[in-house]
Amino acid sequence: MHNTAPHHCKTVSEQKWSLSTFMEFYERVLGPRLFKPYGELLVREIRKDIRPDAPPTSILEVACGTGRITTHLYEDLARPLDLRLVATDLSKIAIDMAKKVVSEELRRDVTFHSDVDMADMPFADNSFDIIVCGFGLMFPPDKARVAREFKRVLRPGGKIYGTVFHYNELFDLARRQSQKHFGTPSAIMDAALSLTDPSAITRAFSLEGLCRGVSEVATSCPLSFHLDDPDTREFLFNACILLEEFNQCDTLTREGYLDTMLREFHEQVPTRDYQVKAWLLRGQVDQACKESVAPSPRPDFSALSAFRQLAPALVENPADRPLPLAEAQLLRPYHAMKAAFLAEHPAYPEAEVEALRGTEFSRLDALQEAYLDHVGGTLAPESLLAQDYQVLKSTILGNPHTGSKSSDAAFEKARAEIYRFFRCAPEEYEIIFTPNASGAIRLVAESFPFESGSEVLLTKDNHTSVHGLREYAKSKGASVKYVPLDKDLLILDSSMRRSLEKLDPRHPHLLAYPAQSNATGARHDLKWIPLAQEKGAMVLCDAAALVPQSRLDCSVHHPDFIAISFYKMFGHPTGAGCLLARRSSLRKLTPPSFAGGAVCYYSGPWSPTDRLLHRDDGKRFEVGTPNYASFHAIAQGFEFLSRLGLDELRARSTALARWLETRLLELRHDIKAQTPLCRIYGPPPEHKGATVMLNFFDCYNAVFPHALVKRTAESFGITVRNGCFCNLGAVQQATYTTAGAEHCELDKTEKILDCKTFDDKILNKGNCGAIRVSFGLGSNFRDAYRFYLFARCLLNTEGARLADTLADAPVN
Repeated sequence: MHNTAPHHCKTVSEQKWSLSTFMEFYERVLGPRLFKPYGELLVREIRKDIRPDAPPTSILEVACGTGRITTHLYEDLARPLDLRLVATDLSKIAIDMAKKVVSEELRRDVTFHSDVDMADMPFADNSFDIIVCGFGLMFPPDKARVAREFKRVLRPGGKIYGTVFHYNELFDLARRQSQKHFGTPSAIMDAALSLTDPSAITRAFSLEGLCRGVSEVATSCPLSFHLDDPDTREFLFNACILLEEFNQCDTLTREGYLDTMLREFHEQVPTRDYQVKAWLLRGQVDQACKESVAPSPRPDFSALSAFRQLAPALVENPADRPLPLAEAQLLRPYHAMKAAFLAEHPAYPEAEVEALRGTEFSRLDALQEAYLDHVGGTLAPESLLAQDYQVLKSTILGNPHTGSKSSDAAFEKARAEIYRFFRCAPEEYEIIFTPNASGAIRLVAESFPFESGSEVLLTKDNHTSVHGLREYAKSKGASVKYVPLDKDLLILDSSMRRSLEKLDPRHPHLLAYPAQSNATGARHDLKWIPLAQEKGAMVLCDAAALVPQSRLDCSVHHPDFIAISFYKMFGHPTGAGCLLARRSSLRKLTPPSFAGGAVCYYSGPWSPTDRLLHRDDGKRFEVGTPNYASFHAIAQGFEFLSRLGLDELRARSTALARWLETRLLELRHDIKAQTPLCRIYGPPPEHKGATVMLNFFDCYNAVFPHALVKRTAESFGITVRNGCFCNLGAVQQATYTTAGAEHCELDKTEKILDCKTFDDKILNKGNCGAIRVSFGLGSNFRDAYRFYLFARCLLNTEGARLADTLADAPVN
């Protein structure tokens, strides 16, 4: 049976949190105080509605948790009335806990299922007479799909009973305390209180015809419960543990936070008696409701396909010849939207953009492609490719270690262009060529003088290659601290300041963060560079996503290390990047090994002395022969950007991104949930680059799997990026709809043993991840419009219908 005995950890913060420990707390502390009384309420309501002439034969409980309500359903309904009872939950850990705490008789008579999503249940149509959901409907984002699924599995005459929080004083206080102390509310509490206004679920019931014959769909039912200080303390621990800042505190600091919050709880609720109100929800299925089920239509991509086939000259200059009616109708909205775009952005250089497209990126139109992954890698201008080919064909480039004059000259020219672009002096900064930005980051990571007492400060929004440097730090005894993000996915100011204040000046520290997010396009404040340096930390700035369209001015900002990939800036050459390092900081780094070009002398058993002589400054970090065939192209790439004008490139690219973002946010489904088609993640436009990170949601408000969206877009010649973009931190925070969802997903698949399992069972299903659209060199309004047209085709349909359409589509 359920254990209600107190169980207090001597020091709450010494607990190692997991979904299992949370479920144990949930069962022991919240179970008897919240879920038991509301379980009794649900049973009473069901009993009142049972008709002797038409008794139910089966009950399905969804989101059963640890079995508190299951116990009441079994003891008061299923056993005495001889009903079949099935209990399900998304979490296997919750089901395992339920099986441990319920009676042996209940375990024998009740069927338990884990991994059951209430929006997609593994039961046949017309399987149950009653569905019960106690405090679970707050969590699924696709409530209209849940309502449809309830209707599907219920028989005609079937009934729905549920509870959600209208008000919970304990939860609300915890939410406000986490906001006050950590700058962000507890997402668990936010999710639990997300239906204080029940209209989202009652409207979903109404859309599916589940409210017919129900006098009152939502009724408020109050209670109060007492929670003593040890249990309140443990509750606060569980509410805060998924907040990065609290999670990373040592035990003493955590206990200090809990002491403070508990005192503030006492001031608010001196009696320790917390008020709760829950909505009692009702629904029922009649025969007419069952017969109203109709699939949503398949998406119609005919307009997108037809627009793709039109020649750019015809699209831009339709007056040059008479057009058939179908083509004229197709182009009319395009020209109306383009006119509005040019009116909104009068400085947009339309003629220059089209001229650049025609001379440098004509292959896009020749292949009918819209390339929208410039953050992943921009396209190389045709003149740059031609110039580089001519240089390689007409110049003798030898190994620099041999003393090739041509290679040395190309090397110096590339260096000069880099110094000019970043406005830094050779006396202050050294340039070390690497394969890419990741190679530059790794160079710093493996050479940095980490030691016990050192700290690595990493922002949650960081490329995987930056996160990876923590392994080098930990191997040398350093600690790793993550700085969280605010609701706009910008660095949380208060947390960063507290982290910098705590740095011990006796040890070397490193702050590593991106100037611009490679996921959301968020432009992070460069003020952290001098502030961190004032506190004794060196700063590694990942500039790979920023510098393709913005300058990092080292005459103003002086990061210790800057990581760059050239292919992101001008497309060619690939496999080339650099580390721009302040000489004073570079001298503090020690290469972990040596290779050709890095040393002039090393001894061995053939020598009586043990000597190793590194070359000066950056040369000691060389790993063999540099990619000397790339030096000319690097210099030419910077010259190309200079001629084009970086400010102009940024202005035109961001204008396209902002137009697309605005138009996408206007799109709403007309049927079912009538919700917005898109969710766009990240800060307001003024704090972003030319990037739009988004997900599409179908007419039931369920996410279209981003892998499916990408494949569909590709079939119509539109290139976008999907997934987590090598930035799990920012993407997870943006796209997981409830706190702990990641843990539930990992629990749902038990253990993620390999990357294929993670990709197939979590990432590609859309449970985490997004679509990224990014503009850059060669982008024009047609590209933005084609993606907008693609998005419109997803209105008023659902994921399964999109999958059917893609399966039947001809290979592109």
